[in-house]
Amino acid sequence: MLCAKRLSMITAKAQTPYAAQSQDEIIAYQANLIAQKDAHIEQLTIKCEANQRQLATLQHQIEQLIRRIYGRKSEKIDPNQMMLDSIIQESLAQSAAIPVAAEVEAPVVAVAKPGKEKKERTVYGRIPIPDHLERVEIIIDIPEDKKVSPLTGEPLKIIAVEASEKLEYRPGKLFVKVYKRPQYALPDNEGVVCAAMPDSPIDKCKADVGLLSHVIVSKFADHLPLYRQDVIFQREKVEIPRATQSGWLMQMYESIKILKPVLRQAVLENGILFTDDTPVALQDHQNNPGKFKKARLWVYVRSGTGPPLTMYDFSMDRGKKRPLDFLDKYKGYVHADAYSGYDELFKKDGIIEVGCWAHARRKFDEASSSRPKEATDILARIARLYHEVETPGKTLSNEELYQLRQEKAKPILDNIFATLETLKDQTIPSEPIRKAIDYSLNQKAALYRYLDNGLLKPDNNTAENAMRPVALGRKNWLFVGSERGGHAAALYMSLIQSCKNCDVNPWEYLNDMLRRIMSHPVSKLRELLPDQWKPQPR
Repeated sequence: MLCAKRLSMITAKAQTPYAAQSQDEIIAYQANLIAQKDAHIEQLTIKCEANQRQLATLQHQIEQLIRRIYGRKSEKIDPNQMMLDSIIQESLAQSAAIPVAAEVEAPVVAVAKPGKEKKERTVYGRIPIPDHLERVEIIIDIPEDKKVSPLTGEPLKIIAVEASEKLEYRPGKLFVKVYKRPQYALPDNEGVVCAAMPDSPIDKCKADVGLLSHVIVSKFADHLPLYRQDVIFQREKVEIPRATQSGWLMQMYESIKILKPVLRQAVLENGILFTDDTPVALQDHQNNPGKFKKARLWVYVRSGTGPPLTMYDFSMDRGKKRPLDFLDKYKGYVHADAYSGYDELFKKDGIIEVGCWAHARRKFDEASSSRPKEATDILARIARLYHEVETPGKTLSNEELYQLRQEKAKPILDNIFATLETLKDQTIPSEPIRKAIDYSLNQKAALYRYLDNGLLKPDNNTAENAMRPVALGRKNWLFVGSERGGHAAALYMSLIQSCKNCDVNPWEYLNDMLRRIMSHPVSKLRELLPDQWKPQPR
């Protein structure tokens, strides 16, 4: 039994690669095997790292999708909450360019945001009734037989009147204006003379200007599609089909589109502009009936001195020619995002790009799930640009704000970009935070630009806020029916948004402007824009 076992061990040893080999050959074989194993391990390590990066990217995309569907939309960081985050607190301590001792020592209490007074919220009690509302007196008196004394029979005397005010509402009511024009016969049968009808943007239209203005405001300010307005009119026992309303809107557009070049010139006159774009669905009647294609709506908001004006521009595509055409001969600053379609625009002499810190910040916010420490460090530094400079600077003059930015914002910016240069060497191109870093570094000059002038802003939120009514309206009217309809919608939204910016009632403005525009001198059309409009006495 022992002999058989020894024989099998000898046979196995003879079958090993070391059998009948010298010591040098065995060492060479072992070295080759180790080198092969090392190469294999290296390839597996590379593959594992690639899988980890892909996993992190996919995890990031899933988190962003879940956040977009279910998460909060706001990206604000409460400065008090920042103090509770150890990561952000550590990053603030490392920002040696600006002392932060005062920030850290501040007690963590729930207070109102800087620059804003805390509003008292009335939970119980009576609502205030404004003085400017019309008062309708309703006399509630005792019966006549109660106005004499039951003992003496003498009439009672009024010693006071108790008044109680209640806020009431009466739905908008349709009524009919009957225009009666006396006709006068000239002597000797020479003809008949009568007064002319008042000007109207639609000739021989059964709707007066007040109703036409109501249709515009209901659709483009209150976001009521025409079919809903049709139902509302039916409750008043009046049939106004949506096709009729659509025809009114297009005919009025033809009457007032003369305002478009005047509004464009007014928007561009200050030399400071905000711009952005958003998609809108357009019915493709010619190529695919019943289908839609993507068109664009661009916004341009005037800033600087004077009331802001807003203009929307409709286009069939997102080509770089669109902003180039609109801003032809424009000289000044343009706040915009990093859309490549603006690159050609910023190559023109006299047009100066101003970057958007809100866009830069958003990318770091999206990368915070994969690189929390590095991303929140940058988010904290960006937050200081607003909490320490922009919020206190709202009450300062333009020159004072310029000085404050040079003293406090510039060192913070220098610190941010120095940190980004360091982080770039520590990340790989496929990481979300690397994309955020590259975006900011590519936009470095534009992101510094707002320091040059107190009238400039660190972000393009003004244009993005101007796009909110479009997004809200798009959920209701869903699409535009034609290219001409897109241009009409853009003009109506331009006038209504400008009215809101200038604190003007859109219906009152349209009701007056539409009555006057047909006979108003072309050289004085600027007077009919919302920032200079004055109602005509009637």
